[in-house]
Amino acid sequence: MAYYFYLDDMMLPIPPAKMDIRIKNKNKTVNLINEGEINIIKTEGLKEISFELLLPNSNYPFADYSQSDTEIGVSAFNNLFGGSIGILGNLLNEYSFKGAEHYLEKIKIAKESKQPLRLIIMRMTPSFEVLFDTNLLVTIENYSIREDAKNGFDVVVPLQLKEYKYYSTKEVEVKTDENGKETYTIKENRPTDKITPSVWKVTKEKSVYEAVKLASGGSLNWRSVMNLNKMYNPSTPTLKEVLKLE
Repeated sequence: MAYYFYLDDMMLPIPPAKMDIRIKNKNKTVNLINEGEINIIKTEGLKEISFELLLPNSNYPFADYSQSDTEIGVSAFNNLFGGSIGILGNLLNEYSFKGAEHYLEKIKIAKESKQPLRLIIMRMTPSFEVLFDTNLLVTIENYSIREDAKNGFDVVVPLQLKEYKYYSTKEVEVKTDENGKETYTIKENRPTDKITPSVWKVTKEKSVYEAVKLASGGSLNWRSVMNLNKMYNPSTPTLKEVLKLE
C-alpha cells in the first residue's frame, strides 16, 4: 500500500509505519430514577492523530523527496529553457535528498507560528488506486526528537496532532427593563475593510508559501499564485520580488 503524508507544504519523505487517529467520545451517561442508565449522544470531540516520523540522514531508495512537483518542474523547464542541462540540474537539486535538519526546522517553524496546518494523507494500492484520504486542519500539540544508536544517523520524531476548527467570538449586550427583566442581543460583527492587494513586494527572504500567506492572511492558494507568476519551486527565495496575487 502506498501512503503519502503532507503537512501543509511539506511532504514527509517516509510514511509512518503506524498511525493512530483517535475520535474522542463526548457522549454523557446519566442515571434516571427508576430507569437506570441512559446515554446522551453529543457531537464527537476533536480528532487526535499520533505517529512516529522517521527523518533519514542517508539517501535511502525507499524515501520520496519528489514532493510531487519534480515532473511539473521538469516539464516547465523544457517548455521555458529548451533543455539546458545546467538549469535542469539546479531544478532537480531542489527536489533531491534533504536531511533530518531540513524537516526539523520546518516542524519548529510550524509549531512556533501558532497557526493550524493542513494534514493530507493519501492511501493508495500498489497500482495507485485511491482507497481513501484524510484531509483536515491540525495543530502540533507535542513532538520530541529521538536519537537512538539502533537508528544510526537517522532521527525519529514522535508527533501528536489535534484537529483544529475555526471559531469566532460574539459580544452579547444585556439590557434590563424597568421590571428587572433582562434581554440579550448579539452584537453584529463589523465588516472588515481589509482588501487583499493585487501585487505584493517581498521585503524579507521567504518561500512562495510564506509570502502568499503573509500577503493575503491565508485567503489565497499559494499554488495558484505560483502558476500565475510562472514559478515552479515553492522554496525559492523571493527577496525584493513582486508577486502577482490575482
